[in-house]
Order: sequence, then C-alpha cells, then structure tokens
Amino acid sequence: MDKLKSLEEKISSVIEKAKTLKLEKETIQKRVEELEGQLAQSQNEANALRQELNTKNAEIDNIRSDKNTVSEQIDAILGELDSIEI
Repeated sequence: MDKLKSLEEKISSVIEKAKTLKLEKETIQKRVEELEGQLAQSQNEANALRQELNTKNAEIDNIRSDKNTVSEQIDAILGELDSIEI
C-alpha cells in the first residue's frame, strides 16, 4: 500500500510540474509574440526613418547643386562687371 501511495504522490508531483511547465511555456510564448510585435514595429519605424533620411539627403544634394549653380552665376556676373569700365 505504501508503494502505491508513494507512486500516486510521485505521479501527482509530476502532473503538477507538467502543469507549471505548461503555464510557463504559455507565458514565454506570449512574451515572445509581444517582443516579435515590438521588433516588427521597430523595424518599420527604422525603415521609415531610413526613407526619410534618404529623402533629406536628396534634398541636401539638390540644395548643394543649386548653391553651386548660383555661385557660378554670381562669379560670371562679377566677371562681367569687372570687364565693364565705369
């Protein structure tokens, strides 16, 4: 009888441990899903920021190009003014 009682206690203990492990697994899976969602959101934000950065870099390149064009035009005008005798 004692062996049967001991066996029942061991089985009960194993069942409780299995339940605990199952709950822990579910909790971990939920946390993993949350973290995967956060990661996806962060990746989307990073992609949006990269795209914005690329746009700003293109704008900067255009402004630099415009600056160089205006600078060349001013130099040409100053050269013409120097050649005119006043």
